[in-house]
Amino acid sequence: MLTFEINKPFPGPVPQQEGCFMELWEDGLVALIQMPGLSKQEIQAFEKSFKEYSYLETTTPVPIAVWVFNFPNPHGPVDCNFNSRIVNPEYIDNYLELETGQVKNALVFYLLDQQILKGIKLVGLDPKAVNLFQETIRKQAATEYPQSDYDRYLAGAYRYSTDELFRMGKQFKMGGE
Repeated sequence: MLTFEINKPFPGPVPQQEGCFMELWEDGLVALIQMPGLSKQEIQAFEKSFKEYSYLETTTPVPIAVWVFNFPNPHGPVDCNFNSRIVNPEYIDNYLELETGQVKNALVFYLLDQQILKGIKLVGLDPKAVNLFQETIRKQAATEYPQSDYDRYLAGAYRYSTDELFRMGKQFKMGGE
């Protein structure tokens, strides 16, 4: 069992690139935010959390899931994408199963400054947003595509700024739409 402690090394694989990386672990959905050189104000903005977020499924032949979480400044908005094809199929099946008739809407954020864990935040996403996300996962599973196609369409989505991606997606507020 992994132990997560603030200001200690992160106990799992650490993204080498700056940005937000969404993953599905055995126990649920996580987002790793890698921000080298974090300021105290950026950490405080992370701890304060976000009031709004959006979910976008691209209209490309390979459906791409894009989340944008609007943290307060100076942290600012972060976007992350998700490719279910690179996730353990058992984790996907477990995530898609209803739990007592409800979707699994928990998302855990880990804020990293290189190897060091600087913050942890658990949020409950709007079930409507999670339903949209799960539909994209199902579409990805039903679509045959090589990783190179996913990468190409993802690059096309990132021609847009994070703010533009946010506006293009269905927007949600914490605590309801």
